[in-house]
Amino acid sequence: MSSHSSQKQNDHHVMTSARNGRPLIPVTDQSSTNGICSQCHQSLKTSRSRTEDRFQTTLQKYFPNAYGLEEFVFETKQTLVPKGFYPHVNTLVCIGLCRDEITSPFEEEVESMWGQGFICGSLGGMLFCGKTGFAAAHHHAPDDGRFIYYCFTHIAIDHEGNIGAVYRTRSGMNEKTTACGALAAFASEIASNKLNLHFDEADIEMSMLKKHIAKQTDLLADPKKVPDLLAVTMAAYQTITWDLENHVRHDATHFKDRQYALFTGVQIHGPNGTDYCWLGKASLVKNGVFAPLTLTSNVKPQSSAASRTKQH
Repeated sequence: MSSHSSQKQNDHHVMTSARNGRPLIPVTDQSSTNGICSQCHQSLKTSRSRTEDRFQTTLQKYFPNAYGLEEFVFETKQTLVPKGFYPHVNTLVCIGLCRDEITSPFEEEVESMWGQGFICGSLGGMLFCGKTGFAAAHHHAPDDGRFIYYCFTHIAIDHEGNIGAVYRTRSGMNEKTTACGALAAFASEIASNKLNLHFDEADIEMSMLKKHIAKQTDLLADPKKVPDLLAVTMAAYQTITWDLENHVRHDATHFKDRQYALFTGVQIHGPNGTDYCWLGKASLVKNGVFAPLTLTSNVKPQSSAASRTKQH
């Protein structure tokens, strides 16, 4: 049987919705024995829909109302333009993501909407550019300018619903790897009772990541409770949010006419190069006052409608 005809028969069993790219069960009545089609004798691919369901179940459980990446960035723009944030006119975007290459679709999407951004992220998405880095960014816009911050840590969920697992096919790897690797290493140190919080000049960012998260959160408050990767990731998100608000609050005391939009959360890498954003907190700062910022959206976030980016 030729590869063309084989592919055609395989496609007979798995149909894809044009709306959201999710597999649908064929409507034809086909009996099977041991997962083999009685008509064309090919394996039935029902496992594909089941595995996607496992991913969606995990995503919805731990990151409810997550947006597809493109949808999220678009909705932030739709929300901010009516508030006077204009790309290439009066707004500078600051991007704080992990150094991991699989976070790059987020940066690319933001810059396609707002123009080139000031990069302020480190391992795990931590904001270690400090006072000097933030001061530099704030000098790149007028005193009455606008600033937008997208500061996100990240995590992966594979097609089987496993947290932290991701395939990096673009670099030729066939085995599963971990995201975020730095946060996973932190979690592993804690679990093995070998946590080292001493500063290492040969590993500055990792040293600071562990010390800073441990200081700013209650991650290590209960010695009997060993945090998993998800708990460490959420602690990183909380720390990033605290740091960002602290730096913005400091700048706002000196520049009363500036406005700031802050978005923090978790970028989620899904199967087959899909990316999602879980928005943990959004704020608008005017006259030094922080206020909750609600996205102006015509539809509710749909985690099933993920952004399909370049493969990881």
